[in-house]
Amino acid sequence: MRPAQARFVIGCRMRELREASGVPLTKAATLSGWDKGHLSRVERGHTKPSRELIEWYDDSFGAGSALVNQSMELDAAVRAGKDMSMRDVRRRDSLPHPTLLGGSVPADHHPEDRAELVGETVPDGTRVCRDEEFEKTWQIRNSGESSWRDRWLTRQGAAGTPGWLRSPLRARLPDGVPGEVVTVRMKLQAPSQAGASTAYFKVTDEAGRLYYPGLESPPVYCTIFTVYEL
Repeated sequence: MRPAQARFVIGCRMRELREASGVPLTKAATLSGWDKGHLSRVERGHTKPSRELIEWYDDSFGAGSALVNQSMELDAAVRAGKDMSMRDVRRRDSLPHPTLLGGSVPADHHPEDRAELVGETVPDGTRVCRDEEFEKTWQIRNSGESSWRDRWLTRQGAAGTPGWLRSPLRARLPDGVPGEVVTVRMKLQAPSQAGASTAYFKVTDEAGRLYYPGLESPPVYCTIFTVYEL
């Protein structure tokens, strides 16, 4: 994941949380002490929010530590993406024909390749008992011009943050021709502590390299609210 994409994702989640609470941006600026223009840039993904601002959104809009945890996951995904890029550079430079490797994107990456989420189960905010296992499905359309072969839906971020929504590292994305809709199924498990949790996934090759490194194809995700009992 790239820094711009991480800013976009956390900004969207912050805006969704504020709007769900019915608080206009102007009022949020007055209550928080941050400039309205700054909040707008953060929510649109143009500026990276500070830890203090993220904590203020969590506290003010009743999210517990959900945004802080998501921010930590996204930061870990950005670091992992940088590490992957550096490994690709080292591998490329060691090959007799460096241009054949494909760099930090898969070797069969195509600029007109697109993926579009068209349906899913377990809607955002679904209440799930702590430690409960459940199945999430995503319906994803191949809306580009390239056929899909040997692709994966890979978890972004690193395990270990509080409220970690447990999942496999990745799930196989069915092969698909342009225009086709494929379904990905995944077993997940709610954390042991109550609160909001989000898991992010991106389409990658087997090595974990992103097919869509830009903002045109945001991550798919699963957001639940863990409770002690239903």
